[in-house]
Amino acid sequence: MRTQFPSTGFKGILHHWRNDLSAAVSVSLVALPLALGIAIASGAPPMSGILATIIGGVVTTFFRGSYVAINGPAAGLIVVVLTGVEILADENGSGFPYVLAAIVVAGILQALLGILKMGKLGDMFPASVVNGMLATIGIIIFVKQFNIALGVGSSSGSVLDTIFDLPETILNLNPLVSFIAIVSLVILVVHPKLENKLLKGIPSPLLVLIIAIPLVFIFNLLGNPDKQFLGKPAFIGPEYLIQIPENLLDSIIFPNFSKITHPQFWMTVVSIMLVASIETLISTKAVDKLDPYKRRTDLNKDLFAVGLTTAVSGFLGGLPIITVIVRSSVNVNHHAKTKWSNFYHGLLLLLFVFLFPFIINEIPLASLAAILVYTGYKLASPRVFKLALLKGWEQLLILISTIIASLAIDLLWGILIGIVTTLLIHWMRSQLNLRTFIRHMANSEVNVVEESEEDVHVEIKGIANFAIVLKLINSLEKLSIDKHFIVNFSRTKLVDSTLLDFITEHREKYFTKNDFEFIGLDVHKTSSPHPLALHVLEKPMQKRLTGRQNDLYRFAKENSYKFHPEINWDVEHFEKFKLLKFHLNEYHRNRFIGKFNDKYYWEISDLTYNDGILMAREEHHITVMIIHFPNEIANFTFTKKSIRQIKSQTKYERFQSKRFENLNAFLIENEAYYLESINEDLLIYRRERLLSAKEIIEMHDFAKKLCTLIPKGDNQIA
Repeated sequence: MRTQFPSTGFKGILHHWRNDLSAAVSVSLVALPLALGIAIASGAPPMSGILATIIGGVVTTFFRGSYVAINGPAAGLIVVVLTGVEILADENGSGFPYVLAAIVVAGILQALLGILKMGKLGDMFPASVVNGMLATIGIIIFVKQFNIALGVGSSSGSVLDTIFDLPETILNLNPLVSFIAIVSLVILVVHPKLENKLLKGIPSPLLVLIIAIPLVFIFNLLGNPDKQFLGKPAFIGPEYLIQIPENLLDSIIFPNFSKITHPQFWMTVVSIMLVASIETLISTKAVDKLDPYKRRTDLNKDLFAVGLTTAVSGFLGGLPIITVIVRSSVNVNHHAKTKWSNFYHGLLLLLFVFLFPFIINEIPLASLAAILVYTGYKLASPRVFKLALLKGWEQLLILISTIIASLAIDLLWGILIGIVTTLLIHWMRSQLNLRTFIRHMANSEVNVVEESEEDVHVEIKGIANFAIVLKLINSLEKLSIDKHFIVNFSRTKLVDSTLLDFITEHREKYFTKNDFEFIGLDVHKTSSPHPLALHVLEKPMQKRLTGRQNDLYRFAKENSYKFHPEINWDVEHFEKFKLLKFHLNEYHRNRFIGKFNDKYYWEISDLTYNDGILMAREEHHITVMIIHFPNEIANFTFTKKSIRQIKSQTKYERFQSKRFENLNAFLIENEAYYLESINEDLLIYRRERLLSAKEIIEMHDFAKKLCTLIPKGDNQIA
């Protein structure tokens, strides 16, 4: 049955304005502190971030192709804007008007890329190079904002100089300002783990401001500039607070094109265009995955829209605009239906700035710096390096080389050196001489043969790396997806992680999801068991079992079960359940399987999933059990709340059916578990963490008894 998509256009306003406006309120509350922090970190006036947010909401909505994404300034562009401000500065030290001119030109060029349908080029960049670029941006944001968070002031030196100056920075910190930053960081770290519904419903950046602004008031009430606290003035003066003009028209700065002939100007233009385009394409595709309706964005249309509005933003004194992850995640999580939530969030921010500028002027810079320090950490956290290593040492080497080159020179050179490093690794791993490798890569082929009305054979020859992605897209776009696809790699010398990632990511767009298979990869060797690893020669490494794994292994052996500790990337069977449907399920491991009474097949495994993406990503590890019954069982969901309702007899009478009498009594005795059944499958879940070996054995014993009590048939219970 085809999903009924929400109405678009002006019908969307009539039908879904309540959902969209409600989501926009939450988004605008997140957008305000981020816009201010991004602008200040970029070396720009605070209002430039707010202007970009307003334009990204109000203007972009009318031109873009995405449905639930939010547009505005992003942390990923801080580095290129700040670099532009520094290298284009005139004798008076003013560089921002020249950067605005570069933003206008970059926006126009980006819009042209959309018109020329170059959106697909975003898939050609090696994935580890893109991740390296994002991690570099995270490192620079973290290091540069750390000084501001401690109240020492911004650093105009290089990232390495700032790191070397860190001991001196800590010795000279302002204790009151640092306290505000520390409290803000604690809020950002703890907030996702809160269980209180009221606090969890407040966006964490807004919660930071709700706490930070009164702290400034309290500190200034108790102290004054003449008092000393740990050797510093016991007062937070205006130099530590946001400052925007009372008349908002005074905040508009127009671009200065007088340096358009300078090489540094065009370096800034290319940097803005390239980073903004890559981030927009990555973010838009990621937001599409979060859309509960699984609508797909026209990337070319989106590229044109953000380019056009970037040019408008630069002309009026605003920052570049892209599709932003954190705000888009908030938008989806608050049930936005159409693109109009983006429009409403820009409009709400405009009203807020006009009505309450005095509140903005009370925001401490330290709290905004803390938000950006946390954002930088998320972009360059140890998890980024761990995921790269999971895909093989090659991906980790590409990631690190991109980061080092970007930090030592700049982002453009970092991306270029990352691509060169990727090609060098491919050449060395292919065991071909350089001339043969280049010839194989240049002559790589994608041959598509429709073998019958049902079957399509896609054969890839040569070096199957990121350079062949465009050929693959052009071949696949000519085909109907209503086929059985076989993608054959048996005649490839090397299969790149980026190509496999592309095929997996676009599986639903170019292939039918359940009628698709790879062949030929089993003849390749990899340096990692990850399905997206570089496929060439190396054998996978064997790892020792942990104490918990040994306990599970012994339990499995004693009961003639099978135990598989390795990572398994096939997670589609988890996504049928409501509990896991809207998470980004990554992999499961420590899987052991067996049967009860030779007819109830079951598996227990540790599942890793994520809420959100990029900066909004929160990783979770849980233990779940799935039981497969030989016949269809009643569809139901039991939670702790359901048990309480059974006890108080406030649930519908169907809960009191004799068919469920024994099951109800058993669940009341074991109310710690969540149960959800769909057709022949039953999910059992206990806590939002990994279970110990003892708890897993208890779950096993619980499930064994449960199997004898589950009613058969198709009886809907909720």
